[in-house]
Amino acid sequence: MTRSAKHEDEPGEAAIGWMVELCSGATSERQKRAFASWLAADPRHAEAWAQLQRGLAPCGIAAEQKLPAGRLRQQLVERRPDRRAVLAGLMAALGLGTAGAVVADRFVPLGSLLADHVTRTAEQTHVHLDDGSEVVMAPRTALDIAYAPGRRGVRLIEGEVLLQVASRAAPFRLDAGALSLTAASGRFLIEKRSNSLAATGLEGTGQIAFGTQAASPIGRGERIGLRAGRPDREPVEVEDAAAWLDGLLVAKNRPVAAIVDGLRPYFPGVIRLDPAVAEIRATGVFPLRRPDDALDILGASLNLSVTRVAHYWVAIGPGAPGDARPG
Repeated sequence: MTRSAKHEDEPGEAAIGWMVELCSGATSERQKRAFASWLAADPRHAEAWAQLQRGLAPCGIAAEQKLPAGRLRQQLVERRPDRRAVLAGLMAALGLGTAGAVVADRFVPLGSLLADHVTRTAEQTHVHLDDGSEVVMAPRTALDIAYAPGRRGVRLIEGEVLLQVASRAAPFRLDAGALSLTAASGRFLIEKRSNSLAATGLEGTGQIAFGTQAASPIGRGERIGLRAGRPDREPVEVEDAAAWLDGLLVAKNRPVAAIVDGLRPYFPGVIRLDPAVAEIRATGVFPLRRPDDALDILGASLNLSVTRVAHYWVAIGPGAPGDARPG
C-alpha cells in the first residue's frame, strides 16, 4: 500500500473502530465526546461515518437516532443479520475490496462484530458479569453472554480469555466450539483460535470436555488441548501462561511459528512466515504491546530476515548466510 493510499484508508479504519465502541452498549460520556470531536475534525470523517451507517444497520440507525443501548440490543436480537452479510455490507459501504478488507480486519475482527463483546487488535478489556464472575478478554476476542434462569455462562466465539469464576451453587459453563468447561469457582485460561483450542487451569478445579467425549478434570498448572482430534494434557508454568495479562509473551523452546502466532493479535497488519523457519525453536520474553520490537528481537536472535512494507505487511524468512551471529 502506498503512503497516499494508507492516508485515504485512515477515516474508514477509524470509523470501524468507533462503530464497535458506540454499538457496544457501554459507551461512556468521555467516549461520546471523543467521537464528536473526531467527527468534526475532518469532513472525510463524517463522510466515512455516513457510508458506514448506510451499509451496516441497525448500528448506524441507532447512532443517528441516539437510541438507548437497550433498544439497540433489542434490534440486534430481533433482526440477527448473518455475519457474512454484515461483513459484505460493511465492505461495500466503505468501498473496500479484498485488500481493503484485509487491512480493516487487522484492526477489528470483522467476522465477529455482532458478538456481545469484541476487542480490537492490541486491545485488552475486562467484562464484569452479573454473578460476580469476571472475564479478561485478550486482543481480537469475541464473546457472547449466555445467562438464563438457573444458568450462568459465556460463549467464546474466537480469541483468548481469562475466566475468574465467582463461587456459586450453580456451575459456570464456558463453551468454545467443541470445548466446554464447567466450574463452581476458580481461574482458567481458554483459547480458541484457528490453530488452537485449549484450556489451562490457573486456580481451582473444573471439568473439561471436547465434543461428545467424557469430561475430565482440569487443575492448576494443566493445559488440555486438542491434538490430532484427541485431548492432550501437558504441564505448564502458570505464570508463563498468564503473562499476556502483563503484556508479555514467555517462550521456552517454542517454535517460531507459535511465537509469531502469539504476536499476531497485537499487530495491526499481516505477518507472513516462511515455512523454512517456522519450526526453529526459540526461548525468550517478548513485549506484546510492542510487536514490531518483538519481531526485531526474534529476527536478531535467530538470524532471520524481517522485511516490512508500508508498516502493515511483515515478511519473516531466513537471514543471509553472511549475517549469522557468532556462536
